[in-house]
Amino acid sequence: MKRSIPVLLLLAACGGSSKAPPAVPNVPLPSGDALRPWDPAHPGLARPLGIAEVSGTAYAALGNYDASFTPRGPGLLASFVPSNGTVTLIDLGGAADKECISAGWVRVADGLLYVTCSGDFNTGAGTAVVEVNPSGQGTVTKRFAAPVSPAGVAITANRVWFGSGLSGAVYGLDRATFTLAAGPITLACPATSYKTTNDLAVVNGDLYAICSNDVGGVLNRLDATSGAAKGTADSGPIAAAMTPTGDGRIAIVSSGDNRLRLVTISSNQLSVQPAYTFSSQTQTLQGISALNHFVYTTASDSHTVQKIDISGSGGARLVDEKSVGSCNQGTGDCPGPWNILPLDDDQALVTNQRSSTIVAVKWSH
Repeated sequence: MKRSIPVLLLLAACGGSSKAPPAVPNVPLPSGDALRPWDPAHPGLARPLGIAEVSGTAYAALGNYDASFTPRGPGLLASFVPSNGTVTLIDLGGAADKECISAGWVRVADGLLYVTCSGDFNTGAGTAVVEVNPSGQGTVTKRFAAPVSPAGVAITANRVWFGSGLSGAVYGLDRATFTLAAGPITLACPATSYKTTNDLAVVNGDLYAICSNDVGGVLNRLDATSGAAKGTADSGPIAAAMTPTGDGRIAIVSSGDNRLRLVTISSNQLSVQPAYTFSSQTQTLQGISALNHFVYTTASDSHTVQKIDISGSGGARLVDEKSVGSCNQGTGDCPGPWNILPLDDDQALVTNQRSSTIVAVKWSH
């Protein structure tokens, strides 16, 4: 006699989350005049980077720069429902379309979007942090002209924190007034070589910021209101991104040693476990997201994305690794996956910065 498997066990085996509608395989991104080029004769490329979701709609930051990485128009947000892929643009540029240049990170808090604009590295213009209300057609509700090129953004009830992409420091904005309330606050960083603050996150009421370079990296634990130091841990060299996990830990990808680290948090200690070492074929870890007991990572130079199970007591286990496309031999264009947004345990959206595409990935168990 055959025995039926209880539904709860099946759900546990597959991660237990509800399933999102199937996403379209490719999201058509705008090009040419649709990107609002400052000079119509020299339009940029979409260049999608950070991506987040609010109430079933995805929002991807578009860098809007050309093949030489020169900005050609304002920073933009592309909004779309993953199951149909029809894109609507939200202009972040403000006056003369130059108050936000090279939109990058996107984070969500209380139904609002917070976007960093890294600016034009040639002129220094357009460095900013903006708040966007996604309701209706989407509107920029607050704007702060940043004194540095912002990298990473994290939000609490009363602060919007961002890092400096060109130094080891963080800044805090009053969330209500969008004026500077804290910073620059100097982070603990590797003692030698350059310093960059790649990512920020708020976990269990504290602010975390990564300062790293090709020599090493430091995860800084800070008070989420004042920025006062509360402890440090090893993040690994070229620690590109981090995410809170479903079980209350922090997951960090470090491309300098090709590792995933898991950080367990207690009241007075951060315990770091090197949980997984990626294959040597997996090159340049770039982004990380988490859902339930999985983390999802991107590797920009091998053009791959990974699904990793972190629930095991002995570390993490690779569930599946997929290519998001190959390089065009004629043009040299490569996907360059930058960020990943899980829609459920088994499908995700990936922003390919170099090829200016957003694709859906489906995973096996």
